[in-house]
Amino acid sequence: MHKVAVIGTGYIGVVHIEQLMRLPNVEIAGIVDKNAKLAGDIAAKFGIPRVYASPEEALADPEVDVIHNCTPNNLHFELNKQALIAGKEVFSEKPLALSAAESGELVELAKKHNATTGIDFCYRYYPVVQEAAARVARGDIGAVFNVLGHYLQDWLLYETDYTWRLDPTMAGASNIVGDLGSHWCDLAQFVSGQKIVEVMAELKTTLPKRKRPKSNETLTFAEASDVEYEDVDITLDEYGAMLLRFENGASGTFTTSQLAAGRKCNIDLQVYGSEGSLAWNHERSAELWVGHRNEANQLFFESPIMQTPETRHYAKLPSGHPMGYMDAVLNLFSDFYKAIDLKREGKSLDYNYPDFEAGHNEMLVLEAAIRSNQEKAWAEVSCK
Repeated sequence: MHKVAVIGTGYIGVVHIEQLMRLPNVEIAGIVDKNAKLAGDIAAKFGIPRVYASPEEALADPEVDVIHNCTPNNLHFELNKQALIAGKEVFSEKPLALSAAESGELVELAKKHNATTGIDFCYRYYPVVQEAAARVARGDIGAVFNVLGHYLQDWLLYETDYTWRLDPTMAGASNIVGDLGSHWCDLAQFVSGQKIVEVMAELKTTLPKRKRPKSNETLTFAEASDVEYEDVDITLDEYGAMLLRFENGASGTFTTSQLAAGRKCNIDLQVYGSEGSLAWNHERSAELWVGHRNEANQLFFESPIMQTPETRHYAKLPSGHPMGYMDAVLNLFSDFYKAIDLKREGKSLDYNYPDFEAGHNEMLVLEAAIRSNQEKAWAEVSCK
């Protein structure tokens, strides 16, 4: 049995809690949040036995062997570092840190302490996304030529829409490319089997002034009403576009916006190869489009029977019963805890899941995008 402490009980913290409670070999020992009332309410709702007074108290609990870090971006590095030093296994929200230097330090620290690590790139855990990656690796679409797509939302469309993700002291050097872009780039690299090695990026602040609530900030995706506002300058991006070059010579394009009216969480990924193509969209997450040149195109539906042997276990429901976002998170958590168990049994992994190395890779891509935007030129993704 794994005893877990969850640090941070906002929107994503509750997602973690709900999926951890579905795992048979996991028990939530306690939670902690700077908002003690929120943490108390969450603990009461889910029957969690303990609310820690601080992250340090959670890290010091000898019964806790795994930490889930669900705090804002600016707290990721220090808490992840403290957890590794304390000898815990660590699952972190992304980004892993606020810089590649910090994320690289965490990768090395995890190796030093032989820690199992994970990062929440959950979108690769829809069953047909796993299927797409397996088909590309098998050679079904031939050599990868192009990777195209977008990630669109509308929750920052109005000037009265505000979030801590627009504050560089909390979010880091980028809002949307660091947030939505990291998810999409992980998907693109995972499915194509190719790393991004060079980028040409535009990061844009469309609304340079917004109205921030004077009272305590609303939670992510929460609706604000009957509040007083103050004007605040915005410097971080809510639109981004990138040209991409992959390690095998393939090219790609990616567009992301949080100003796309009507788009709530529209993730689109298209991979075109010499023998065929694959496409997936989050709004139809149970479907994988399969494109052909000389025969009819196909629409493949997630299936515990018809998927390839290595991916069918991710489809936990009978064919025709679509899984969702929470199930994708559950699939990721299952792989993470399986990795812990295999390590403790002295066995090696036979699957690829997103660990701190993946989180560090995305920080390297992000920093290349920021550098490209500043210099108005192509920027190489560092390999360090």
